Amino acid sequence: MTWFVNYRLEESVSVADRGLAYGDGVFETIRVFPLNFLQISDHLSRLYRGLSRLGMPFSLDQKNALSDFLDQHILPLIYDESVVKIIVSRGEGGRGYLAPEHCIHSIIIGILPAPDYQDHRAKGVSLSLSPVPISSNRFLSGIKHLNRLENVMAKRFLKAADFEAIMLNERQELVECIQSNLFWVEKGILYTPSLHQSGVQGTYRKAIIENQDSYTVQIGDYSLPVLMAADEVFITNSLMGIVPVIRITGTSFPIGIHTRKLQISMQAKDMHGVH
Repeated sequence: MTWFVNYRLEESVSVADRGLAYGDGVFETIRVFPLNFLQISDHLSRLYRGLSRLGMPFSLDQKNALSDFLDQHILPLIYDESVVKIIVSRGEGGRGYLAPEHCIHSIIIGILPAPDYQDHRAKGVSLSLSPVPISSNRFLSGIKHLNRLENVMAKRFLKAADFEAIMLNERQELVECIQSNLFWVEKGILYTPSLHQSGVQGTYRKAIIENQDSYTVQIGDYSLPVLMAADEVFITNSLMGIVPVIRITGTSFPIGIHTRKLQISMQAKDMHGVH
């Protein structure tokens, strides 16, 4: 693993950093191949949107500096499929929770080995139902902020036999899985939960929704019985792509033709750089 802090080769940050103290920041995890960051525009857009939501926006010069560094210094280091993680915090300063009026961001960029999801994409995975609920908060919904304790707790309850767990909100509505977004197909229509009040608006979820010529996509508030009545179920994120779900809490699901069709079409878009 290779790490840069504020564009210098470095592996440590200040103990007074607000990202460490309060989770005061955002992050992105990007799949990258030699010469190609996948969905880079969507990842950076979500990063900048999150920073603005938290009241520490990047200036145009800062956006250009980050993009230039990724292109000129990170991409030349990529020799195989990898993961680039970008963490931006508010940096040091402020008394207690009160943030400084003017922040000096900490910008952390890491190059990590890519996980292998090929077998999962081919054979499918099992899901359980997490006992840990997702909090609803419209101020934080959608962005990938550094406060991920609900996901950490949910991962602790995940059994070895299950790849992922479905997380519900306090109204017992579907939101997402621990580290992926949730989709299902019923009578040829593609469904996914609304993320207006909680959850992460995944870049791969966005790409699936926006690149649909063959399917009607319905986004809304759904309960678990709706999902359990589906014809096909799959999960997504930017690293795993589309992974079929073959079992949810003991109930079996087929790997259907719609899931396979979407896998092929999205993979083709990835290969041609259309995100």
